[in-house]
Amino acid sequence: MRITGPYQAGIRCARTCLTGPDVETPIVLNLGPALMPDFATGAMFHAIMAWPTSEETASFHRVSEELMAETTRLTRRQNPELVADIKEDWPQLSWPSIEARAKKAKPALGYLDKRLKQRMAAARAAIGKMHAELFGIPVTLPPGLRSLAIDQLCRLIRSDVSIDDPENVEKFVWRTSLPIIHLAVATQLILAERLGGGAMFECNLQDVNFCREAVQLGHRLEQIVLDHPAIPISVDRMTRVRWVE
Repeated sequence: MRITGPYQAGIRCARTCLTGPDVETPIVLNLGPALMPDFATGAMFHAIMAWPTSEETASFHRVSEELMAETTRLTRRQNPELVADIKEDWPQLSWPSIEARAKKAKPALGYLDKRLKQRMAAARAAIGKMHAELFGIPVTLPPGLRSLAIDQLCRLIRSDVSIDDPENVEKFVWRTSLPIIHLAVATQLILAERLGGGAMFECNLQDVNFCREAVQLGHRLEQIVLDHPAIPISVDRMTRVRWVE
């Protein structure tokens, strides 16, 4: 299935109209095989997780293009005809920019790995907060944890992000992850099921089934997150992702 017209940019930011000058419009991003090749879906999934807000749009586009450029560069070495076919099949991608980046020796991904690690750490904290809602069973506190207060959870995950001060973990990891915490939780749950507890983010760009499962589960978790009294995120600040086959 191929969708043209409004979707030709490959990924679309559909902004819901809200009233009031001080209300930020929520972001809805579409991913999936109807819109782009698998490696582009994987690249944008990574970038959305790392830079989910409208203030981070420039970094989102740069890193997603860098990831696509890396795949293009590696594929061209083995099968240049395949790259030509992909470019012909998906002309809506930003090929001039992608090709320019592919000429470099390696991608400039900046803080991508750091951001993804932070999202997974924040997801662990959120899962602790939402444990009863997600699994329907009481939480057993790990050793050294006095409660499920966010300062205690930030103390628990600080080794994951190499930040000693729990207040900085809350400020720079927890709070910055809130717009995409539903998708981060979905990703962490899937990784834990596939790879065991404590799994960190590691997703092949070509693994469209992983992306599909995470996006669809994240969609189902949105309302749970929004309704949770201890997770301070509102619908106008949440970055939502939808899957399009």
